[in-house]
Amino acid sequence: MMVNFLKILVAVLSGIVLAFSFAPFDEAWVVWGWMWLLLPLLWTVSGKRRSLKGFGLAWLAGMGFWVINLKWLGTVTWPGALALSAYLSAYFGFFGAFAAGSINPWRMKYERVKTIRDRAKQSFRSLGSAALLAGFWCGLEWVRGWLMTGFGWNGLGVTFAKNLILAQNAEYVGVIGLSFLPVFLSAVAVQTARRFYQQFRANEVKVLHWDFATALLLIMLSFTWGTIRLSSVTNEPKIEGRVLMVQQDIPQFADKILWEPSKIVEGFEELTADGIEEVFRESAEAAQETESEEEIVEIRMPDLVIWPEACLPAYLHEQENGSMVGGPKVESVFEYIHSLGDFTFVLGMSEVRGETAVDPEVDVYNSLIMDDGNGGRQSYQKNHLVILGEFIPDLPFLHDLYLQTTGVEFGKGLSRGTTFEPLEVDIGGQPVGVIPSVCFEDTVPRLTRKFVRHGPQVLVNVTNDGWFQESEGSLQHFRNALFRSIELRRPTVRCANRGVTGVVTSAGSLVDPYSKKMRHLVNESGSYFHRGYLLATVYIPSEGEITLYAAFGDWFAVSGLIAGFLWVVASFFSKNSKIEKREG
Repeated sequence: MMVNFLKILVAVLSGIVLAFSFAPFDEAWVVWGWMWLLLPLLWTVSGKRRSLKGFGLAWLAGMGFWVINLKWLGTVTWPGALALSAYLSAYFGFFGAFAAGSINPWRMKYERVKTIRDRAKQSFRSLGSAALLAGFWCGLEWVRGWLMTGFGWNGLGVTFAKNLILAQNAEYVGVIGLSFLPVFLSAVAVQTARRFYQQFRANEVKVLHWDFATALLLIMLSFTWGTIRLSSVTNEPKIEGRVLMVQQDIPQFADKILWEPSKIVEGFEELTADGIEEVFRESAEAAQETESEEEIVEIRMPDLVIWPEACLPAYLHEQENGSMVGGPKVESVFEYIHSLGDFTFVLGMSEVRGETAVDPEVDVYNSLIMDDGNGGRQSYQKNHLVILGEFIPDLPFLHDLYLQTTGVEFGKGLSRGTTFEPLEVDIGGQPVGVIPSVCFEDTVPRLTRKFVRHGPQVLVNVTNDGWFQESEGSLQHFRNALFRSIELRRPTVRCANRGVTGVVTSAGSLVDPYSKKMRHLVNESGSYFHRGYLLATVYIPSEGEITLYAAFGDWFAVSGLIAGFLWVVASFFSKNSKIEKREG
């Protein structure tokens, strides 16, 4: 009984340790060691139903992780946070069942190795089991990213957001594929440690373990190639653009905005005007610093002025001819903003296809709008909707659950956009494709890659993390999102209402590669929960090549899942074959 209790305790502890790899703790190095606690538990299960026992232990590890990792969701609903944690922990459980049952390397009796051939065979067996485990983990992360609308946040690879050298490999295997490295190294290390212990007990000579050396070599090669790519990506030919992003830090609870509409609009207009004033102020200062009186200093207006998601408490109505028109108050906002300068105005707001938004037959979209000030208006209608946030399946108990947990009734659900054509904007006198995303769509790589085309492109995201109050949810959102720039090799311009507003390079960094300044909106204490504007430069690769990930998506994770499944099937038939031979 005591042994079982200790196993349960260690399983939960392993998940708690993993939680420290992510915000707000940010001890990213822990991702390399947390599984050293879990794997010995899974590999030492005995008796019948080993897979079921492995599932239970790993599920407990998942709960230890997710309850802490998703505690920011408690700002909206604690019951929902716990329910989601229990569901997501099932993926840990499936990994545990696989590790304890089909691919358990400790089920084989330890044998002394006397020849180089035996040692090589032992190492290959270790590497093979580690590769199957790591690939299966990646496959499970891929499944949870799309099953039942998906929640792909905070896979192990996301911890590399603070290690941009290793993160560069995401352009080949995606951020999900990066999870292979810590699982693979952990599985090899635990097997190596066991062999050291057995050699010590048998009084054998301690020899080099080739499998562990191979695992370290893989990490070194990934690090070396990441270093090369980080340098080469930074030095590619670029189009230089300028952006002005406005963030008001508007508080909200569930879907209830806590400010009056007039205050919201006036605030955005005021901050935008302040940002444009800074442009003229910078030009005046540059003119004073010029040595020649004949030299003319160009006023470099922003190419894009961006407001965040759902920032205007009004609607644009799509007409029969495809044009989008707002009411007099909405159009006056557009007119005022364009009176400040010549740029493209980007913002998030609701779009209606029909006469009125309250008509149950009318489609309402959460859209990203682009207006060039010369009559050209484009829109992207959000495709990946938030369940229990933007839509609820037609089940009465879910509507009751929403009311009980948030204190407000769920209104009309949103419609889903169906177009995956990039938008287009003029930046520096050149046409540039825009990969649009709204809210947490920037954490859904299978969606953003659909917009990739040859040529210069930039990802533009408008978001609102006000639901999560001043929690680490906003930073976790951003850490998951920045990998889209690496996977697709397109920079990201991200404007949030409350959260992380900034510009990410195609290498995944907030640092301007030339001025070395951080391009994110924070206050004096470094907090992202701040009212203000950010004037920054974005560097768009002029060639816009298609990465391996953009072309083939999560091929690596899917391959790992298929390999694991085939191994389970082969093990099942092998086991049955042995039973039949014994009975015969």
